[in-house]
Amino acid sequence: MPEWNPEEQMQAARIARAIEACPVPRRRPRPNEDIYLRLSEFEPLRAGLASTRRALPVRQLCRALRFDEEHAFRWRLEHKLVQALVVNRYLPGLVPVTRGLGRLARQYGASALSQGLKQEFPNGLYIKPSLGDSSGERPQKDETSQYLAAIAGGRQEFPDSEAIIDEDVVVQDRLFIEKEYRVHTLEDEVVEDLTFLRYGRGNIPGERDRPNAWVRSLLPAFPAALVGQSLLGWDIAMDAQGRMRVIEINFTGFHPVHRRGFQCSGYYQDPEWGASLTARLLRFVEKSDGVTVHVEIDVDELPDNVFHSNVARWLNMLRSGEAQ
Repeated sequence: MPEWNPEEQMQAARIARAIEACPVPRRRPRPNEDIYLRLSEFEPLRAGLASTRRALPVRQLCRALRFDEEHAFRWRLEHKLVQALVVNRYLPGLVPVTRGLGRLARQYGASALSQGLKQEFPNGLYIKPSLGDSSGERPQKDETSQYLAAIAGGRQEFPDSEAIIDEDVVVQDRLFIEKEYRVHTLEDEVVEDLTFLRYGRGNIPGERDRPNAWVRSLLPAFPAALVGQSLLGWDIAMDAQGRMRVIEINFTGFHPVHRRGFQCSGYYQDPEWGASLTARLLRFVEKSDGVTVHVEIDVDELPDNVFHSNVARWLNMLRSGEAQ
C-alpha cells in the first residue's frame, strides 16, 4: 500500500498549526441588513480577475460577506501537495496518498524512478501538476502516461528544493472512480442544490443527498480558519462499492501563482447554466442569513448586463418556486 512521506507530513504539520492558530471564526457574523449586488459596482472588481467575467457576481458576493480573498492562500492551499497533506491530517484515509515527484526522484534517482513509482504505488498511480484547474474540461484529462514517458526518456525535470511548496508535479494513489461529484459549500454549510455529477449535465435532485450528507459530515473535522470565509467546490469520488473519497478542494479567492487573480468554481461561470447556479448560491445566502440579496442592473451599457440580468431573473424564479 502507498504511504505518505514523513518529511512532507512534517512540513504540512507546520502549516496546519498556523491554520489552527489563526483567529478567524468558523462562521461570519450574519449580516443585519440586505445585500446589494449592483452592476455599476463591477468596474473595480474586474482588476485581478483570472476567471471569466461571469465570476463577477460571486466576487461581489464574497466582498459583501466581507471575505478576505487571500485568506486560504496564505497557506498555499491551492497547491495540490500542500492541500492533500493538510486535508489528510484532518480527514485521515479519505484523501488519496499524494507525494511530490521531485522528492521521489531524489530518493530513487532519475534512472530508477519509474521502477520506484511502481513499488510505491502498486495499485496504480495518477500524476498531475501541483498547480492547475479545470482539468476535467481539458480534452486530455489524464496525463499520467505522458509524465511516465518523460521520466523514462529522461526528459522530466525535478526541483532541487526540499520544500513541499516547490514541488511542481504530484503523484497520487489511483482511485477507481464510478462517479465523481462537485459539491459546493459556504463556510460550514453545504449548498444543497449545487451538487452535480462532475462529468455530466442536468439536475440530480435525489442523487445529491448522499454526497451532500457525506461532505457535511467532514466539515466539523476542519479547524475554524479552514472553514471560515470559505466558498469551496469539493471534487468527490465514489467507487463501485459506494465508498467516497476527497479528490481535491477548489478554493474561491485570489490565487497567488497559477493564473494569478480571483478564481471561483467553473459551475458559477458556465455559459449556459452559470446564471442559474449563481442565483442558487444567492438564494442559499438569503435563506441561511435571513436577508434579501438585491441584484440591481443599474447600468445599461456594460457588457456584463446580460449575465447579471439572467442572475436576477433566476433568483426571482427560485424565490417564487418557478425554478427548482
